[in-house]
Amino acid sequence: MKLSIVILNYNSGTMLRDCLDSLFEDDLPTPYEVIVPDNASSDDSIALALEKWGDRIVVLHNGDNRGFSWGNNKGIVASRGEYVCLLNPDTVVHPGAFRELIAFLDAHPKAGCVGPRVLNKDGSFQLSAKRSIPTPFDSVSRALLLSKIFPKSETFARYNMTYLDPDTTHAVDASTGCCMVMRRKALDEVGLLDEGYFLYCEDVDWFLRAKKAGWEVWYVASATIEHHHAYSKRFRKQKAVKDFHDSMVRFHEKHFAESYPAAVNQLIYAAVRTRMHGIVLVSNLRGWQ
Repeated sequence: MKLSIVILNYNSGTMLRDCLDSLFEDDLPTPYEVIVPDNASSDDSIALALEKWGDRIVVLHNGDNRGFSWGNNKGIVASRGEYVCLLNPDTVVHPGAFRELIAFLDAHPKAGCVGPRVLNKDGSFQLSAKRSIPTPFDSVSRALLLSKIFPKSETFARYNMTYLDPDTTHAVDASTGCCMVMRRKALDEVGLLDEGYFLYCEDVDWFLRAKKAGWEVWYVASATIEHHHAYSKRFRKQKAVKDFHDSMVRFHEKHFAESYPAAVNQLIYAAVRTRMHGIVLVSNLRGWQ
């Protein structure tokens, strides 16, 4: 089995079926499998997918929703491929994308993970397709809009790497989380996603662990997918905002806290909580549009 594609589902409606449509329309010449772990969905997303593609997918009924990492790990453990892709259900795969990603991994044995060029529905480029590991300085640069004012600066625009040409393949610290293709050997060495994150930051956490283990992460410009963000937008209510900021705190505690004095860490945590409460307040006033 060359490739395992794991598509975690939770109440994704017709998006899961649409994602599968795009995937199977561009059938791969190498053996692959599609595994759909379902985190106890209450809608008809699984039924719609099985109605059309029941002979091409394996559904794992997880029976609970313990988060993104937990659900994806179920799929990874059940998979058999030399490469394992975690693909969001709100994506559309462009023709040739997986051929390019597999070819790159075959040609670069030190690459532990690769990700494609990611486009919005209108064709614009999603900055999250190529990133650095986020640091407190990057958060300040973004909060003060320095990354937008100086998009070509390797200092202020370090996180989204806007100084790099999106039409060129690059080694990066982190590729996209909506379509990350990992080498089985790297997964065995680095480990599964950290289930301490319910949602958000689990991908960057894995990329950082892979980097520490000596694996490379690449952005492959010749492979393209669309990411509509429709899946996540349906759940961006107060709990999702809390999940995101809780994940930020966990990521800092796990990877950076020991490098800072306790007082600085407390300031960072206070800033994260203040940001969270500010977003909740503004969103409540706007009606969570």
